[in-house]
Amino acid sequence: MNPVLEQYWPFAVFFVVAMLVAVGGLVVQSFLGPKLSSKHKFDPYECGLDQMDSPHKPYSLKFYVVALLFMLFDIETIFLLPWAVGYRSFGWESLIAVIIFSGIVVFGLWYVVKLKVFEWD
Repeated sequence: MNPVLEQYWPFAVFFVVAMLVAVGGLVVQSFLGPKLSSKHKFDPYECGLDQMDSPHKPYSLKFYVVALLFMLFDIETIFLLPWAVGYRSFGWESLIAVIIFSGIVVFGLWYVVKLKVFEWD
């Protein structure tokens, strides 16, 4: 047998045993678990209180748009952080690149504000 593949035998045994335990637990649960159902079993938990609204009420799309925009501008911070830590050793080219990148992001923010995405009607 290949000596490189011999190193992976413990991992393969661990993986097979883990799969057997997972599948075995599901099989045992399906035979031994309770099969009783009631109306209250499928109600969402509301701290012991009766439910006020339907859990299937649609949310405004603006919640998701604002969340995506937050992630976008948060990722901008992640891209700027390495540059901010070592800006002295990067030179003028990196400063120009960061200014261009920040300009594009600020233009995007201006465009989003112009579209009135953050206004709640």
